[in-house]
Amino acid sequence: MNKPFSACLLALFFVNMVFAASGLADESPHDLLTQLRGHLDDSRGNVGQGENNRASAPSASPAVRLSLVDAIRYSIEGNQDIQVVSYTPQQAREEVVNAESVYDPSVFADSSYRRQPNLQSSVENIVMEDTGVVQTGLRKPLPTGGSLSTYLETRYENLVDAEFSRTYRNIFAPTIEIRQPLLKNLGSQKEKTAIKIANLQANISEEEFRQKVIEIATKVSRAYWQLYLYRALVKIDQENLDMAEEVYRRETVRLSQGISQPLDVERARSNAQARRSTLLQSQQRFQVVMDQLKLLLNSSNVTIDSKTEVIPVEEPHVEPIAVDEIKIIDSALAGRPEIKKAAQELKIRKAEEELSAHQRLPNLDVFGRYSLSGYGKDFPEAVNGTNLNKDDAWAVGLSFEIPIGNNSAESVYRKKLLGRKQASAQVERERDQIKLDVKQVVLSISYANGEIDSNRLAMEAAEKVVTGEFARFDIGQTTNEELLRAQDLLAGTSRNFIRAVVDYNIALAELARAQGAFPHGVSITEARR
Repeated sequence: MNKPFSACLLALFFVNMVFAASGLADESPHDLLTQLRGHLDDSRGNVGQGENNRASAPSASPAVRLSLVDAIRYSIEGNQDIQVVSYTPQQAREEVVNAESVYDPSVFADSSYRRQPNLQSSVENIVMEDTGVVQTGLRKPLPTGGSLSTYLETRYENLVDAEFSRTYRNIFAPTIEIRQPLLKNLGSQKEKTAIKIANLQANISEEEFRQKVIEIATKVSRAYWQLYLYRALVKIDQENLDMAEEVYRRETVRLSQGISQPLDVERARSNAQARRSTLLQSQQRFQVVMDQLKLLLNSSNVTIDSKTEVIPVEEPHVEPIAVDEIKIIDSALAGRPEIKKAAQELKIRKAEEELSAHQRLPNLDVFGRYSLSGYGKDFPEAVNGTNLNKDDAWAVGLSFEIPIGNNSAESVYRKKLLGRKQASAQVERERDQIKLDVKQVVLSISYANGEIDSNRLAMEAAEKVVTGEFARFDIGQTTNEELLRAQDLLAGTSRNFIRAVVDYNIALAELARAQGAFPHGVSITEARR
């Protein structure tokens, strides 16, 4: 049995019925983890099995060995939450196209035919007049807020049962018409604000998508390291149970030889059963965490319904890193999706406030129209007579309107003003929340570093206690009570050590999330595929 590994995994004890234990004062956390990983890889397929099954063939279930980056990439490609959210930015971009289409030209056609009395031509009897009008043309909204229309108008007018007949019954009139607001919506402010808001909403959708990808990547990192943790805990608890069962076996032999007491046997058996319960709990948590990771991955060969075993192969970080809290806070304030979304929301509220202030203006619109008019008894004659002359029709006009009191516009403006102030307060709130988040992550990294060192020293000391207590137990100076207690102490410190390492690596993943960054080797482009 490898000596340094016996210190890491509860002083693995029986080779030819003899406990193996030795000191490890010179071992670093990285060395201990390397030895632990080697043992876990050697025992792949036996996780959760009893000692009697140790020599059996590996599990028939397929196994997938995943690095952390591969696990994150699988999740980005197959995670259902990301798939759902990925449609939102596309929809938002379509909204931008829809808003910008307000300036698209349109083709229109209007036609009507009516009969009504013509009192000017009625002397003794009511004279009816037939009027038919057809207009076809093109209308283009302008960035100034107005519109420009060019259309062809053909008109037929004739009296019915009149005492005289008209000389000109058909009118052929190519026409140009322009309308322009002078106050309200001058410069197309309403349409331009809608386009601006649509673009800002698209930016928000992009940040929401990025936030979801970062969130899933962090969840995968947490689940990945928790799987690493419980895989190690199952092995630690299994070895701890094996030691208790060996003590129980030896006490049973001693009792048959008359050199042990029934109390010692029952104590060893009770301790073994308690450790078995701990092992079962670890096995259960191990399976739960693996299912959680499978659900996040949702890969074609690693689904929650599959029997595939996921084996984490990433080497955990144990070396301390320099963390500059001020720089990290600055990076977080510049890169976090939450602050970017809040800033975009503030811009939207400002745009709405400016528009609502503008909308309080009255309506004052000007229009002008000019038609090249051709007249004739029939349509061909009217077409041939079309030219620029004094008989051309034209019109100009001015319209004005303002609601009395203007209460609706004023109320909308006050509401948008409050919305802008609320959005501004939300930005400051997000800034403070991000600062708090970063401080907590930096603090967790610092504490995890300290816990790695302290638990390593505690584990080394506990291993020496096990060595000493076994020596005393072996020569009959003490009962198994102190030995079992020492073994439990070593198991506890071993669990605490691996937990500290996992907490440290989870904190590093949280550090990337706190800055709004993707894990190294992963990009947002992969999530868009």
